[in-house]
Amino acid sequence: MSIQRDLILRLVEAVAQAIAGVAALRRKGAYQEARLELGKAAGKLFGLDLGLVALLGPGAVAAQLGHPGKVAPLADLLEERAEIERADGHAAEAARWTAFAAELRGLQPRG
Repeated sequence: MSIQRDLILRLVEAVAQAIAGVAALRRKGAYQEARLELGKAAGKLFGLDLGLVALLGPGAVAAQLGHPGKVAPLADLLEERAEIERADGHAAEAARWTAFAAELRGLQPRG
């Protein structure tokens, strides 16, 4: 297995763990804490600030990631953000994060 592929697999595992922890907070109704933890995960795992992600747009974010294998894990993280917003009663914000994640996935090379 290549080093790059190994790094992407580790990233996928780390994102899954982060999402599990954030989802547990969401289910408890700790929405602000869930948002904060999700933001920390985005910073630690991708070097991204979610506030800037929202401003940059999917194309710029995908380019910033530096590797196409990082696109789907980041989209997973953003979909969890949508779930937090939906659970907290912010339907428009949830729809915005869902659309962002879908557009980001659409930029991922097929193959």
